Amino acid sequence: MLLRAIDRIAYLENKTKQVVYDELGYALGRQGGSAIQYWIYHRRAPSKLEDVENLARIIARRNGWENEVDLHAYLEYAGHPSSDHLSRQLMGTNDSNHENLESEVKPLSAFIIGPPILQPHLFFGRARELRNIFNALNGQAMQNVAIIGAQRSGKTSLLHYLRKITRTTPTALRPNQNTIWLAQPGQYHWLYIDFQDPRVCTREGFMTFVLRTLGYPVPASCDLVQFVDIFARYLTQPTVILLDEVQIALTNPEFTQQFWWSLRSLVSNLTEGRLALILAAQRNPAMLAIDHGRPSPFLNIFGHNLTLGPLTPEEALELIHSSPRPFPAADIDWILQTSGCWPALLQILCSTRLVALEEETLKDKWKEEALANIMPYRHLFESQQ
Repeated sequence: MLLRAIDRIAYLENKTKQVVYDELGYALGRQGGSAIQYWIYHRRAPSKLEDVENLARIIARRNGWENEVDLHAYLEYAGHPSSDHLSRQLMGTNDSNHENLESEVKPLSAFIIGPPILQPHLFFGRARELRNIFNALNGQAMQNVAIIGAQRSGKTSLLHYLRKITRTTPTALRPNQNTIWLAQPGQYHWLYIDFQDPRVCTREGFMTFVLRTLGYPVPASCDLVQFVDIFARYLTQPTVILLDEVQIALTNPEFTQQFWWSLRSLVSNLTEGRLALILAAQRNPAMLAIDHGRPSPFLNIFGHNLTLGPLTPEEALELIHSSPRPFPAADIDWILQTSGCWPALLQILCSTRLVALEEETLKDKWKEEALANIMPYRHLFESQQ
């Protein structure tokens, strides 16, 4: 994506690529374009988040990004923690007259109900799970992890947190929120795939999306042999692919047994431990294999199986205390007991209580509304039995 953007600038401004390399290098405070050329030649991205952002902004001001997809792919490849927001922001103000581009994120709600948590500073808990997952990724040969949990247990939020937390600056986080999970976080590439996304619901769509996002060559018509060959040839840095809602893919006839065997071969034999898969599903891999009649060779590569349950009481209290208005002690006890410390229920109950405080609702009226709001999620308690 970076080379394509530089080619575009050179064409639009009638300059040689070397001149563009040097101009970009000088703009980043370098002594010429050698750093830019190094990143392109070795298919790497800047290791510093500041350089990733500045390069994206400079290229945007010079109309180098052909579209938002290319910019987003570059940011994802570089491991930027807010690639969605920044790519929309830069492409929305892609005008050479705009020298100053806003960088602040719009204020977010205190509690998030419904969508997954995308901003790391709004994510709470899961310390044990995070420790186990990053331990599996820290070795010389990375290992695969399966995250198992009921619907609304927080699987998707955890996947997004994994891919963002090690590249998020401390100023964008809560005090004491740990970012030191990997020995060399700048070396890792993260790719999130949601099998509900129509772009990846076909085999060719999946392969094209993966190659393009990682910045690898994409054939005009990509078949499985080409995909495996290109991936194995160009993978040089630790890469983690996060597979969300994998049970959907297992029921999709587009993803044949040969497809799953090929993924297993890539992970186990062709990438020398530099590729890891983390899947999220409602059932463990062994049960998924039985449920969907898929061969076990792919699903049995997931040696680490983590089941998401409630947060610990300490983690739940940290979430509750994040409210911009403190809750009475009796209400905190009621929220802990009623939620069972499930994060989705905590978010709902805390949001309902906060609104009641702001609107000065009658003393216990909010509890009736809160109980009605969590009714669709009672299955979480059943999953513990």
